[in-house]
Amino acid sequence: MMKIKWFILLLIAFNSSVVKGQTLYRTTEGHIVMVAEIYDEQVIAESHQLLIQLDYDTKEISGKLNLKSLDVGNGFLSEQISQLANDESIITFSGRIPVDDFISQPHSPISFNWPIKIITDERESQVVMNATLKHFNGGESIACLLSATGDLSTKEVGLASFIPGVSEVLKVQFTQVILRKNTL
Repeated sequence: MMKIKWFILLLIAFNSSVVKGQTLYRTTEGHIVMVAEIYDEQVIAESHQLLIQLDYDTKEISGKLNLKSLDVGNGFLSEQISQLANDESIITFSGRIPVDDFISQPHSPISFNWPIKIITDERESQVVMNATLKHFNGGESIACLLSATGDLSTKEVGLASFIPGVSEVLKVQFTQVILRKNTL
């Protein structure tokens, strides 16, 4: 009888730890597109190496992009970016999702203003992105899709210092699945 009680106790303890589950989700191959003008010519830069991480406990989303991973289709600009020191080529960002409960149950798409902090080399700036968070059922799993768009000041993030003739505004857009799990 004592063995059965211990077995039940262990079974309950094990199930409690499984229910809590994983709270940190990330993608390392996110897609990002940025558009700016250099000497009045539109330049589109994109990368498939955007790292995005979501912490379900704090609702904090953070990310990182190495500018050297950008495909810009412009020889001069590619050369300028490749000459950056490694610490100068990393852009990080973070922001909290300002929505009360997007975790515990399925919901309609949530649109919100997403204030984020952007850090490049030794510069720090704030920007508000227009974002949408959507859960969708993909059969055996549920995914979370984050989309965001916004305008960044090229001076504030430091791009104007090494890209002559760049416009004052850099348009940024990404849509990325940032987690997959079996249940909400």
